[in-house]
Amino acid sequence: MRERLKTTLRLAKRVLVVTALITTALFAWVYIGGGLESSQQADCIVVPGAAVWRNRTPSDALLYRLEKAAALYHDGRAPNVIVTGGGEGNYAEGEVMAEWLIQHGVPKPAIIIENESATTRDSGLNVAALMRKRGFKTALVVSQWFHVARTRLCLEQEGVETYASPSDGKVLVKEPYFVGREMVALPAYALRLDELR
Repeated sequence: MRERLKTTLRLAKRVLVVTALITTALFAWVYIGGGLESSQQADCIVVPGAAVWRNRTPSDALLYRLEKAAALYHDGRAPNVIVTGGGEGNYAEGEVMAEWLIQHGVPKPAIIIENESATTRDSGLNVAALMRKRGFKTALVVSQWFHVARTRLCLEQEGVETYASPSDGKVLVKEPYFVGREMVALPAYALRLDELR
């Protein structure tokens, strides 16, 4: 009985150690891919969509992304901004994002709207296609730090060279959940498991 308990405890310790190592590695992958600001110039700034409220105002998450994109544009880091995100009617993310950027000094000709995407994978595919048409090769990816790595991965899988530019702003209420989700989604996207749906 005592020997069985020792064996069970040893196994439990090993499982905990392996789980901790995997969790740490996944967190590092998410953080290194998205939490470290790049100083690179690029052909464009890519801003994936997030929730839009009923009165056509960006949610906090989207607002932080747009503020960062506008700052990068005004700092001369890229001459174009691609906003990506679908939705219907008054809630089309790409349209609302473009309106906000124009109101904050980004010229309309510098903004490219992609409003067909429903997922991060869709955004990667659609934005990469738009970039190819325009001869763009490099992109600064603006999103919350925990989402940048997956967005970059989707673009890089389509041949785009990307650099991280995580948005500023307050910590989001659901941020721990979002970080955990990205720790699962990033390896799934790397293996293209999301395309099996």
